[in-house]
Amino acid sequence: MPELALETIPPNEPALIARLVEQNLALLDTSSRPVRRGQHPKHHGCVHGELVVGELEPRLRHGLFATPGRYAAVIRFSNGASLDDRKGDAHGMALKLFNVPGQKLLEPCDTHDFILIDHPVFFARDCAGYVELFDALLNAKQSILPKLAFFLPRMLAEMGHVYLSHLHKHPQEMAIMRAMIGKQPASPMASTYWSTTPYLLGPHAVRWSLVPRTAMLKPVAPSDSPDKLRLALAQQLAGSDFEFDFMAQQQTNAESMPIEDPRTEWDDKESPWVKLATLRLPAQKPDTPELMEFCENLSFNVWRCLPQHRPLGGVNRARRAIYESITRRRHELNGTAMREPRLEEFQRLWQA
Repeated sequence: MPELALETIPPNEPALIARLVEQNLALLDTSSRPVRRGQHPKHHGCVHGELVVGELEPRLRHGLFATPGRYAAVIRFSNGASLDDRKGDAHGMALKLFNVPGQKLLEPCDTHDFILIDHPVFFARDCAGYVELFDALLNAKQSILPKLAFFLPRMLAEMGHVYLSHLHKHPQEMAIMRAMIGKQPASPMASTYWSTTPYLLGPHAVRWSLVPRTAMLKPVAPSDSPDKLRLALAQQLAGSDFEFDFMAQQQTNAESMPIEDPRTEWDDKESPWVKLATLRLPAQKPDTPELMEFCENLSFNVWRCLPQHRPLGGVNRARRAIYESITRRRHELNGTAMREPRLEEFQRLWQA
């Protein structure tokens, strides 16, 4: 089996990451309170669950998955950009585990984060590509062209500007973005979610995925509400449990499964997905005002993890600084403390 592909860090990457931080802070919408996240601003519920790790084969026993165990979890389902659930968009599933022992890479804490979306690949190759895209987004915000296109919704006008200035020169990225923002699930629990970027599983490089057991899903009535995903989530968890399979796909070929290009999907015939754990969601009401506020104030960062699950690749290296700076700024503007929650705080809300 090939050795783990090494990360390749360009000499100008620190400057590119600093530029990405500037761009994301400039794009943050501070016009309303509370200030929402720069990405995935709207969530559909604050779900409690449990990640159950069973007995695994030796090659998979690393970090969280070294021994059988159970970890309480909070799950935030979200839209990538849209505040109207009826519109096509990417969708996120952020998972925070509690009472995870061991030193984390980001900060001393007992929590551990995973961030996934409902698309298997990412839309930027590396930090340089990321910077180019965000420059196009910034130019679209500042350009007079979207203002002149008064007959179009502002977001469509801005995306048209991004297409003219950037995406038409990058057909692979454009195809990925079109696929990502075209998704219209009936429920947050009906989708498969992927990490898109690679992580360590001990000595191995892997990508994560959470796959729903769709046979457990209760059907939901069609809805024309802008909050239809929140309504579907609440309806399906009312009186019924649900489960996701937590999966990993191991890198077995350094060329066809690159570390530094998350636009490339790893072939599941070459390296099949394997199950590591079960994420169990008990019946509950996930959208009380108190729970929704709790999830609004949470922060997630892929670097809040054990060293055995270190994020890999340039996009992940950029995420560390971007997420920290945006979280810090958002909490400052909202006047809320920037700290990791304790399980007891969360339990009081969903046991009330």
